[in-house]
Amino acid sequence: MLCGILKREWTDFKPNYHFLGIPLDISSSYRNGARYGPDSFRQILRSENFECVTEGGVILKDFYKIQDWGNIGVIPTNLRKSLQLISEGVLDLILNEHPFLLFGGDHSLTIGTGEAFEEADLSIHVIYLDAHLDLYDEMMESDLSHACTLRRLSEISGFQGATVLGYRFFTKEQLSYAQNNNINVISTNELIHQSDLFQFGFEIAKVLDKKVNRVYVSVDLDVLDPSYAPGVGNPVGGGISTRELIWLLTGIFRGLKTQIISWDIVEYNPTYDSAEITAFTVIKLLLESLGAQINNNL
Repeated sequence: MLCGILKREWTDFKPNYHFLGIPLDISSSYRNGARYGPDSFRQILRSENFECVTEGGVILKDFYKIQDWGNIGVIPTNLRKSLQLISEGVLDLILNEHPFLLFGGDHSLTIGTGEAFEEADLSIHVIYLDAHLDLYDEMMESDLSHACTLRRLSEISGFQGATVLGYRFFTKEQLSYAQNNNINVISTNELIHQSDLFQFGFEIAKVLDKKVNRVYVSVDLDVLDPSYAPGVGNPVGGGISTRELIWLLTGIFRGLKTQIISWDIVEYNPTYDSAEITAFTVIKLLLESLGAQINNNL
């Protein structure tokens, strides 16, 4: 898959990047179906309709050998246990400093990743791209809802703050919590008025590189306007474009010079993805983001 750089098994080479699917949507509060995201995305990655070359001319197969570990097994009726399984599934990668991408699945899966960093006794700063602040203490009688993800991350022992980018759906209470808990929030409106989003993302990463031990990047696809990403769990109008997200995300990854890259892409819902618009948007984001990371650790 992915031009031959994403495989279930590398017999002749040691993989230098890792990919795991998280078929989880237990906590979805609006549209169910994100659990089908990882396998649907893999099917599209088998397409021969695209080349693994970035717009800057980087041929990704010259640098990447990505191990696909399949999906982490979750329990559809038990969110708490599922998050524990996610934590156990990524802990080894974290301890061995292997760069990885998790593909979901709803945003609650990131709680499990945060718990893995806590188990490893590692501090993290979270860059959180999302239309929502996800700072509810509880949603639909659950404190593990995808709408509570950043709130739960802010409570882990190694939390070194967060930077939220692209939010536009929020409450005053959530904003107040952010201000009091080392969470810097930058709205969609603030983003679109930046003259250079690549440089903006680059500067955010460079500042963090000097201040924190490790950065984790979490990309909720609803940060995009629904016209660019209709296949998400909780779409919010008025979002940024695919091109703007590429600029922002590649700037962030280019700026993280000393980091082992750990990140996720969440809330892909193929049951609402007409003409696979969202999927091919994600492929573009993936290719350009991988290209931006090459000078970091490969």
